[in-house]
Amino acid sequence: MTVIQEKSPSIVIRGMSKTFLEDTSETVYVLKDVDLTIKHGEFYILLGPSGCGKSTLLNIIGGFLDKTDGQLDIHRANSNHDSNRGFIFQSADSVLFPWLTVEENVEFGLKMKKIPLAERKRIVQSYIELAGLSGHHHKFPSEISGGMKQRVQLARVLANNPDILLMDEPFGALDAMTRRTMQKELIRIWQETNKTVIFVTHDIQEALMLGQRIGIMSVGPSSKITSMYEIDLPYPRKITSPDFNHYYEIVQSHFD
Repeated sequence: MTVIQEKSPSIVIRGMSKTFLEDTSETVYVLKDVDLTIKHGEFYILLGPSGCGKSTLLNIIGGFLDKTDGQLDIHRANSNHDSNRGFIFQSADSVLFPWLTVEENVEFGLKMKKIPLAERKRIVQSYIELAGLSGHHHKFPSEISGGMKQRVQLARVLANNPDILLMDEPFGALDAMTRRTMQKELIRIWQETNKTVIFVTHDIQEALMLGQRIGIMSVGPSSKITSMYEIDLPYPRKITSPDFNHYYEIVQSHFD
């Protein structure tokens, strides 16, 4: 079991809120008074029904949206990391360049940073291997499966060496078998890289397969994290085990 309590904080959120204006000019709180601390190297799950504000919270942490009120502090784990946060989207098709090969997609950010060619190639090769893409270097996105595209997206983000991976239902569009494979691969990559991961899902089984801690968000508007569970199960996890089913029943009770 990973002892996450002894690690220093990566993300600290205190009393954070987010509002939007409705057509009636009435202020609506999407998020209200959110409190959350995530440790360096932790695999944290944001779990809740569709529309509860999970993605809004993730986008605020990622810097794509501004908070309305409260505190958000992001702490670096390693001063050598080039980028503090990397975002993995649900659809790789929306972010991969179709005219570039797998290798060129993974290399793209490094090329923009003007990393020398030899160093770029070394980094790209290492993350292509880590993401299980060996032998697919010269294929285009149209020539690989949805699961492989997500591997490319993950390799490209990791190549930029972020402290934190923000993942917004990245396996939601995959078939069940591919999704299970990608869950296992993500755990392997997380254990090898020691990144902090914040993973959004509305799937309880997926949350329990992946997370060290699960934060359950209330139904919006004015959503917040209402319950937190530390999942004391070893990896890889078995969905048929009595302990897994015990946690499932506890978490499921929030949505009955």
